[in-house]
Amino acid sequence: MHVASGREWRGGQRQVLLLARALAANPAVDVLVVTGRKTLLAERLTAAGVRVSDVGWGPGLDPRVAAHLFRELEPGSLVHAHDGHAHALADAVARLRHVPVVVSRRDIPAIRHPRRYERAAAIIAISRAVRRAVLDSGVPEDRIHVVPDGVDLDAVLPARASTTDAPPHLVCMAALKPVKGVDVLLEAAALIKRRRPEVRWTVLGDGPERGRLEARRATLGLADTVTFAGFVADPLTTLMGATVAVQPSRREALGSSVLDALALGVPVVASDVDGLPEALAWGGGVLVPPEDPQALAAAVERILADPALHASLSTAGTSAARHFGTDQLVAGTLDVYRSIMQQPSSR
Repeated sequence: MHVASGREWRGGQRQVLLLARALAANPAVDVLVVTGRKTLLAERLTAAGVRVSDVGWGPGLDPRVAAHLFRELEPGSLVHAHDGHAHALADAVARLRHVPVVVSRRDIPAIRHPRRYERAAAIIAISRAVRRAVLDSGVPEDRIHVVPDGVDLDAVLPARASTTDAPPHLVCMAALKPVKGVDVLLEAAALIKRRRPEVRWTVLGDGPERGRLEARRATLGLADTVTFAGFVADPLTTLMGATVAVQPSRREALGSSVLDALALGVPVVASDVDGLPEALAWGGGVLVPPEDPQALAAAVERILADPALHASLSTAGTSAARHFGTDQLVAGTLDVYRSIMQQPSSR
């Protein structure tokens, strides 16, 4: 049983869809996803043929969800929680039902409820950087497993962008929150505009910082240069036409949008923080210091000015993306499940 609130449609929700869809195609696995009613996650899971049990999910710790989980759980089940609220509810119900809980950890900050993590049968960290953060919270090392996010290569690789003579188009997929560093992107865009006024930027995502960022865009004279496109249900359509993908985060567990860019053959410029070096470990991008608009601008301009470098990064990226295919995601997750179900206390 997978539990995910599905309130947003971001990298975590896309990973639930990717994993559940692949597991549902395995005849040895019986998959059920409990998620919020009328969410995009529920709709896309249903369209993909995954068995869904949706429930009215208002507040994060909605008691209706707990009751729903209690009814749905069967002896011998394993519960996989994919976000904080899902984990809290699954932890409470699973203890009553005496079934093990696996929790996916997708962020770097210190864990607020370490005892809940200590009770989990296993924690799946999406990067080594996340693993270190979980370890620092006191969770036993043997319960932490690194299984990176995946990318649907069968869907993405055929959609790779072709080279065009259009002006350079830079794309950033990010929630509009301080941690994502979109303000650093704006400063870099202003530097580049002085030398390359034809360059255009699109930021895909929404969030509480949008008003402040739009005001800063106006102050920097970037109204005709940077577009805030807001929430986009299918961001790959925009990303596949990008010349360069930019991830200026101050903190990033791994960066599933970076993996999408690699698979599409779009060179990446990303901050050298947390899990982003892991996402680019096999090539396809350039790392720059965080909080440094000058370094970000210089890296982007170097790729734009050097077609051979752009082509080399593009080729390296598509090769690197194969390290993050769905097969690896599923195999790693199933290994975690099997390690738990083989334990005497889980039988």
